[in-house]
Amino acid sequence: SPAGRRTTPERRAMPPMQEESIYKLIPPTVDPKAKDAMYRSKFPPNVAPTASTFGMHNTSKPGVKNVGGAMHEYPGPHPTVKPHATFGKPDNRPDPTNILRKTQRTLPQPKSFEYPAPVEPRPKLPDAKELTKAATAQPAATKNFVQANAVENILSAPKKAEGPVDWRKKKDFGKIPQYLVNIKREIQDEYEYMRAMAEAQQAAEPEGMRLMSNEEKDALILDLKKKWDAVNSEYQKTSTLSLASLDTIGKIKRKEQYEAQLAQLEKDIEKLSKPVIWVHKDE
Repeated sequence: SPAGRRTTPERRAMPPMQEESIYKLIPPTVDPKAKDAMYRSKFPPNVAPTASTFGMHNTSKPGVKNVGGAMHEYPGPHPTVKPHATFGKPDNRPDPTNILRKTQRTLPQPKSFEYPAPVEPRPKLPDAKELTKAATAQPAATKNFVQANAVENILSAPKKAEGPVDWRKKKDFGKIPQYLVNIKREIQDEYEYMRAMAEAQQAAEPEGMRLMSNEEKDALILDLKKKWDAVNSEYQKTSTLSLASLDTIGKIKRKEQYEAQLAQLEKDIEKLSKPVIWVHKDE
């Protein structure tokens, strides 16, 4: 292209023109393709396929048909097709010669339409003259509601201002509320029940034994926990936690001794956590 002239994408995309050839003027001969013979099945067309479900309505046969693959139909006790299950009954076409003649009458004689009588007669509307006379005889009363309300408010007595309420004159002044009375009664009942349980336990205590108090149990449990912490601290400080460091019999025995002490302390703490504990009186 000349200098300064840009080629468009359409021109670049156009393929080069093909030259004419004398061999393309004569169309090539195409041999017609020979058709194959029509396929015809060896099975009869009026017999259902093997184990088919077609034509099973209105019959007492099982769910499938022609299980054995028979080549001809075996009629059952009930027909599989209704006599008139077609496009219509046989010979249902009308006779073209049977047409309506001029003298033939197929419709009844026409008669005038009669409206049915209403169930209830409509009430008779009053005459316009009667309505006018009633309106002039009783004129509507006119009232100025704004003026009437103003006069009523002016003539009405002023409302008395309510004085301060004297709470001391109430009927329940100075009395304990009923809900507090009920709460005190429930608390007293609980104390009585707990006292009765303690007396029953003391009465049923074994000979030479006494019931350990809660203060004693708490003190013992606290001491056992402190001892458990001390033993556990010594157990953690030693080098017996690693299997590689257990190279002597003394380390192995020391590790077993610490573990036995910790287990015994945990058992003692669990025993002291029970609600009832009996001990000897001399202890």
